[in-house]
Amino acid sequence: MTTKKRSLIALLLALSMLTVPSCGESAANGDEPTAPSAEVTDPAAEAETEEQLDAAEALAAIPDSLPEKDMDGWQFRMTIFGTDQTRAETYAEEATGNVVNDAVYKKILNVEERFNVDVALTETSLASVDSVDVLKQAIVAGDDSCELAQGHDISMANAALQAYFYDVYKIPHLDFEKPWWPEATLESMTVLGQMYMMFNNISYVNLEATRVMFFNKTLMDDMNIAHPYDTVYEGKWTLDELQTLSDSAYLDLNGDGNRDPDDQYGFVSPTYFYCCMEPFNLEPYCKDADGNLYYSLDVERTSALVEKYYNLLFGQGGLKTDYDTITKVFTDGRAMFYYATLNEAVNKFSDSDVVYGILPMPKLEESQDQYYGGSTDRPIAVPITVQTTNMDNIGIVVEALNAEGYKNVYPAFYEIAMKNRYADQTDDAKMLDLVHGNVIISFTYLYGNYASAYNILFENLFNAATPNTDVASWAAKNEKVQNKYVERLQKFFTEQLTAANP
Repeated sequence: MTTKKRSLIALLLALSMLTVPSCGESAANGDEPTAPSAEVTDPAAEAETEEQLDAAEALAAIPDSLPEKDMDGWQFRMTIFGTDQTRAETYAEEATGNVVNDAVYKKILNVEERFNVDVALTETSLASVDSVDVLKQAIVAGDDSCELAQGHDISMANAALQAYFYDVYKIPHLDFEKPWWPEATLESMTVLGQMYMMFNNISYVNLEATRVMFFNKTLMDDMNIAHPYDTVYEGKWTLDELQTLSDSAYLDLNGDGNRDPDDQYGFVSPTYFYCCMEPFNLEPYCKDADGNLYYSLDVERTSALVEKYYNLLFGQGGLKTDYDTITKVFTDGRAMFYYATLNEAVNKFSDSDVVYGILPMPKLEESQDQYYGGSTDRPIAVPITVQTTNMDNIGIVVEALNAEGYKNVYPAFYEIAMKNRYADQTDDAKMLDLVHGNVIISFTYLYGNYASAYNILFENLFNAATPNTDVASWAAKNEKVQNKYVERLQKFFTEQLTAANP
């Protein structure tokens, strides 16, 4: 991550804290932010407000490299598969007073007014269909049904492997040096100079789906444990450190002698394990120096990770059960740590009294170069059936929506996610900066078609009748199939490269 991009993310975080309640205050989920009082006279508070306003102006002033163009009311059609909620993460029809919705609406409106374009949803979107089969059928029929499609991640990847989408690098006007293109994800998703889906700020799914380590500040305070921010800054926030803290937290609260959801725990987890390998840079679908794919599961480091995670889940402080139960244990204040999406802070934690902080997933060991943020997304793609004469317009609108999302929607979402910050809100902002600055969407997860190590390894081992940590046996059993699958992926990208450069 470049210094330039890091500084822009820091500006975004500063802006997001503009309306955050002060120490001792909280805001209910969905409430409108409170504007700073006109009677504020504290010089320090005034200086902080001025700094945040400067950050807002700096964020808004980040230039794009787009030409000015009048599109004469041309309609840019978006097909967004999913529910009303998934559509709301990308598109808003009108302002409603909700902070995030209105930021999404402003994103659309700014682009429409700047380029005289009509950004609209297709009827397929409005039918609430969450299957890209509808899109695939239209493409096979040669239908120019939309300029942009968005859907479930692995389903979109499978469609990409059928050559249904444009190579993103062939679309004009996309400036990948801009901060609204996530650098680590670009690197992950590019094979032989090709990328067929976009992961950017047109939608805020990627942000809300980023995984962070939530921790219970009150519980730590009651146990006289320092919040681990300094441990993170020093590069010493490791799974071993997490284990030590987790083990210290267990209490049999109901006194029945059994470990059940009514007790107090250190680390709690649902029975699915999304984004548990990305933070440790253990990508088994690898690329060589020439960009070619090959399969290589690092059994030694993966075994170390699985062993440590097993100890967290099944050791003194761990609880693994269904999602609703786990969430209740944490929001009731009976768990010290919970690894979950940032969106949990918006949809679940804000309705509770839990005073939570944010940390990155720990390192596997101190020597790991940095902390990473694992994430998922609902990718966006341009179907191959679009009119080639419209590609110039498509590129402009895609880049403009991306830039507007970065400048307007991300700050709004951060504001909501951080509404319940308390005295150390600055540390939490820095933690989010650190995680978001190194966010990764895994190529292995996305293209693994539900069968890669990223998709099933933890589930296979930990949800077995007898949970175990035998990575070596799992790897040996799956190696042949995985090698063949990655060879198929390599063949696709090689053939597409050959077709583009006969």
